[in-house]
Amino acid sequence: MYSSFETADEERQPLKGFSKAHHAFPRLIERNRDFFQSNSKVKIENKLNGRRHIFPWSLKYIINDNWFHLMLRWPTIYSLTALLLLWVLWLVIFAWMYVYVDGRNPLTECGLGRSGEPIKFLPALSFSLETCTTVGYSLPNDTNGFFDSECYGIQFSIYLQMTWSMIFNAFFTAFIFARLSRCEQRSAQVLFSKQAIIEKKDGKWLFHVRVYDLDSQLPIVETHMRMYCASWMKYKEEKQGQPHILHSMRIFDPNDELNSWIFTGVPMTASHHIDAYSPLAPLDYRKDLNIMKGHGLMLREMDQISGNTGGWPCPVCGEVYETAEQLKTHIKFNKILEDADKNVPINGTHRDPSIVVPQLTEKKELTKEDIIETLKDKEIIVVVEGIEPMISGTFQCLHSYRLEDIVFESRFVPCVETENGKNFVNLDKFHEVKEIETVYRSEEEYKSFGECS
Repeated sequence: MYSSFETADEERQPLKGFSKAHHAFPRLIERNRDFFQSNSKVKIENKLNGRRHIFPWSLKYIINDNWFHLMLRWPTIYSLTALLLLWVLWLVIFAWMYVYVDGRNPLTECGLGRSGEPIKFLPALSFSLETCTTVGYSLPNDTNGFFDSECYGIQFSIYLQMTWSMIFNAFFTAFIFARLSRCEQRSAQVLFSKQAIIEKKDGKWLFHVRVYDLDSQLPIVETHMRMYCASWMKYKEEKQGQPHILHSMRIFDPNDELNSWIFTGVPMTASHHIDAYSPLAPLDYRKDLNIMKGHGLMLREMDQISGNTGGWPCPVCGEVYETAEQLKTHIKFNKILEDADKNVPINGTHRDPSIVVPQLTEKKELTKEDIIETLKDKEIIVVVEGIEPMISGTFQCLHSYRLEDIVFESRFVPCVETENGKNFVNLDKFHEVKEIETVYRSEEEYKSFGECS
């Protein structure tokens, strides 16, 4: 693997004339790491009663509910320092307890100090440290009188400290293991392309991102991918349905019907079809097509092409077909039947041009300008989730793309190379894209290909 993390000087710039200053909405996923990566954290805070809420650092929440997992999120230096201070604090507390208990009867054989004198604080602190660590150097008076049956006060104090010490040691060991074995930092090794690509292929608009795991020799287990679209304007202007800022984006490669399983040991490209059901398509485009409404279901046009679902209902009789061509054949056939029967009226039947013709002959075409206009208020969030193979911990990798991060009619430059009989991933070319000439096929050619791939 090449070590250089520099990008090519000729790297294509996204959307000339569009800068970050034009975007009125802040990112949900910050891209603030080297090599144009994110820290896999959602940049969102809470506000309560008009003020920023301090959760998850709320003392009430930490004490009552989830203090252990919140401590695991602290930086290691903070958590270790806090636990060390807590341990020292309890040494001091038990030292003062020994001073108090020993001072009540300083002349008895139970005394921890020298004969006739109660123990002082510093010797008591040393005794507290000996008890906690079970080292047992010696006592100031070189006696073990506190083992006598009459010395129940000191014995009970030692019992309390030993019990506390065992509990604290068990907690400390578990905390250190959980802290060292956390897997969220594994996400830093999963790379996402700096830019996403939108291209038109076989009459279909496709959205592409590239993903690769740097630790390719120990690949992630059960890796799968999801995509979401954060739509701010639709969220603020929603009046009829329930407001949702995040909308799921169907993935056809890798197929989300097969759980979108991916192998990140080799750079791969994931693709989303910008169809009528896609949140990246304008709403008027969806309304102008004669397709069945999703009613909240996450549908795909390509499922209709492959015959999995019927999405083209007849506006007259309501019968549903997989493609527009099947619907046209249905209408032509029923026109012949209706023409043969003079008792069948024109209005409201398959011969009615006001019902059938506009929805089939004046189909709205999705353009690059439509997509750009739709993307102005949107942020596309890509999630890669898998299991770290060394300790079997699940983790997530987050990345996002906005309009300024997207290029059109381009493709990723190949970055897997061979040299001296070995395979390499050239990271200098990982983010590199180059413009391609859009190929437009005729309808007959497109039919011969079947569904887009």
